[in-house]
Amino acid sequence: MDLDYLIFLQEIRNDWGGESFFSLVSGLPKSALTAALPAVLFWCINKHAGIFLLFNAQCGRMINELLKGTFCVYRPWFKDAALIPSGDAMAQASEYSFPSGHAQFTTAIYGGFAFFYRKILPWLMIPCALIVLAVAFSRNFLGVHTPQDVLFAIIYSVGLFFAAEKIFSWIGKDDDRKFIFFIGGLATVAVVFLWLYFKPYPEDVLNGKVIVDPLTARADAFDALGFGLAFFLGWFLEQKFINFKTKIPPKDKLWRIIIGFAILGVIAVAVYPLLKLFVSLEAYKFFKAFLPFFSILFIIPLVFTQVEKKFKH
Repeated sequence: MDLDYLIFLQEIRNDWGGESFFSLVSGLPKSALTAALPAVLFWCINKHAGIFLLFNAQCGRMINELLKGTFCVYRPWFKDAALIPSGDAMAQASEYSFPSGHAQFTTAIYGGFAFFYRKILPWLMIPCALIVLAVAFSRNFLGVHTPQDVLFAIIYSVGLFFAAEKIFSWIGKDDDRKFIFFIGGLATVAVVFLWLYFKPYPEDVLNGKVIVDPLTARADAFDALGFGLAFFLGWFLEQKFINFKTKIPPKDKLWRIIIGFAILGVIAVAVYPLLKLFVSLEAYKFFKAFLPFFSILFIIPLVFTQVEKKFKH
């Protein structure tokens, strides 16, 4: 039934168009807007809200990689030759299908934003829910995910909101609990990485070619490692050595944003291409996941606090 639904959407795509629009919608999780929301919250408005979104985004992504690598569900077009996904979306799709990383990340950022502010800004639920559903539907419309791929990603991401709320409430202002959370997080990241790296992967053949190369699938362990370490190391180091405040003049907030996105821009424009040229696939996946989020959490706050101290003196 799920494949019949995708073929039905494929017929609509072929007859009526819409591929360009839904490709644009599908690209929202990787857009500057999605990156800016948790970063600006964290640096300038509400550190707790920013941390909440970053935890759900990064730890949710680590869980996503864990589920993908554990269940090894092939993309829908391998199950039915009649299904021909959008070329651009297919080229960007990762090795396994279940659950959807796009749906997970969108839910973590926009759903997490609405969840965190649900008591004081309840109206946010409607636009944020529409964004999540639009991105989830776009993955079906483009033929790269089944309905269960996107639905499960949304469900477990929402479940993570409640878990995160309990975790951060438990941590509170107790430094011992923060350290327990930090060590427990690192241990969890290590277990996930070791499982994904050393577990066996299927080597099913289609048309004389292995559907998913186990070496490529195993490299996703470094993606999970990068996301997990970025959060726990960045969060702990910022708490321990910086602990910046967000109650600052508007002009200082503007400078934080300028400094932050300048650094992120250098990483995207200069660092990533160099890494792709000179390091292995595993190292590239690790640093691509680790660098931007570790920078948001620790490197950028370290830079702008030093700049602020200099100008104050």
